[in-house]
Amino acid sequence: MLTLESLAGGESQEVKISELESKLAQLGRSKMKENQGAEATVTRAASLTLVVLVETPEAAQEVSEQICAISEQNPCRAVVLVAQPEAKPAALRAWISVHFNQPSSASAKRLCAEQILVEARGDAVNDLGNVVLPLTLSGLPVHFWWRAARFDPPDYFRQVFRLTSRVLVDSARFLHPEPDLLELAGHVKRQSAQFSFLDLNWSRITPWRELISQCFDRPETRGYLDRLERVRIEYESESPRLAAQGVQALLIAGWLAGRLKWQPGARPSRKQNSTSSFYLRSAHGEVEVQRVARRFEGAGKGVCFWITLEGGGDPPASFKLDRGCDGRSVVTRAEILGRPLVTRTVRLEVLDEAQLVNEELQISGRDPIFEESLSIVARCLQT
Repeated sequence: MLTLESLAGGESQEVKISELESKLAQLGRSKMKENQGAEATVTRAASLTLVVLVETPEAAQEVSEQICAISEQNPCRAVVLVAQPEAKPAALRAWISVHFNQPSSASAKRLCAEQILVEARGDAVNDLGNVVLPLTLSGLPVHFWWRAARFDPPDYFRQVFRLTSRVLVDSARFLHPEPDLLELAGHVKRQSAQFSFLDLNWSRITPWRELISQCFDRPETRGYLDRLERVRIEYESESPRLAAQGVQALLIAGWLAGRLKWQPGARPSRKQNSTSSFYLRSAHGEVEVQRVARRFEGAGKGVCFWITLEGGGDPPASFKLDRGCDGRSVVTRAEILGRPLVTRTVRLEVLDEAQLVNEELQISGRDPIFEESLSIVARCLQT
């Protein structure tokens, strides 16, 4: 039997679906009495409902441990759904647990966060919407963390999405990156008016987007933005999650195209060995974007990229961002023919999954730059 004791590091109870709410309140009161002491005041608190979809019990264990860290910054009621529509026999079961944070001082409040695990097998997955809706906290936002191999919601989640204000996906988990990105882009286009989307993989490249922008901060380099002719993005080919960095390379290209008003479809894309190229139109001509899968020394210690942007003009210039051997630093170089080389080393902060989710839960509203970048990626993949 799967229980939350191993998942959340505390006592858990298996309960009937119809008794989830009452049993959860009872367990919370009981545990707060046990944990009350002179060192801190225990408070049952939540600022949102976090619904999480996973596909296996093992993934439920991983995400439950993540939720313990997430609730430190974003107190929430977490509803973890294990959906296995192909499993037999059909069954619907639930477990409840509570988690207490560690207060920073003796006078600080100790917060109690709640976890509910629902396991649905076979045809019982069709009841998930009816189970989740009563568990959402009234008056508080509902965030749906879609922690699955692709984003293609079945109809039984339609009711839950009506209450959802934001959907978090992670394209690093996509098994078939390019078609799965196209699928995601279609959903974003159709449903972004209903709720906002955020890709954790997009958040991972935020430092790289900032560093690229900084290459053109100086007056003598700013003019090259309009004269870029070639972008080459080399990414790790032997990562445990190859999709993660391959998709990140696409998103960087889409972001550049959107910010610089490049239009896809200058001519058909092509692929040769480990290099994929697609072509866009700028105000000054054609821009070639190359994605190159290669092996990096010390892979797996951070995001692995070598990015080169080449600009025409008089004199010509190139701008390079090279990942350091430790995987957590980047060396940037601005090379303008006939002028001194400008270089610097920047330390990267590599966030883990829980840290990324924590940051995104504190942001409200849509991210139009992400949506635009994803749309351009989809158009490039279709050329």
